[in-house]
Amino acid sequence: MNWKPLIILVSALATVSVRADEKALIAKGKVLFMTKICFTCHQTDPAVPAPAGLALKAPTFLGEFWGAEREVALGFGGKVVKVKLDEKYFAESVKMPMAKVVKGALVPMPPPPPPITDEDIAALMAYVKSLSKPQVK
Repeated sequence: MNWKPLIILVSALATVSVRADEKALIAKGKVLFMTKICFTCHQTDPAVPAPAGLALKAPTFLGEFWGAEREVALGFGGKVVKVKLDEKYFAESVKMPMAKVVKGALVPMPPPPPPITDEDIAALMAYVKSLSKPQVK
């Protein structure tokens, strides 16, 4: 028996399942982004400003930002270092917002309203990561 077509079909179905799971995680993250009021400071749409974020100089989630380096202070007003916006930094920023404060921000990010679980952080991360795209010129 030729197993190749069956293997291709199973592989394709697994990919569809992963994409469906990823889409569900992103959707959950978007709901959390709204209900935990992250949108008030972090702009996600170029046409819709986040006035509090503009005033406080909070980072935006526009353009191609995931994986990019940024300067942060170790603690509010501490030594400035470079970090990469990746899974580790994102999770740390949600759990311990005072640990690393984006350079130039007028105040550190407040912790999200509780409860916040590791699953919530994973969903928020999936949503934010999905927003990182090259800017259309």
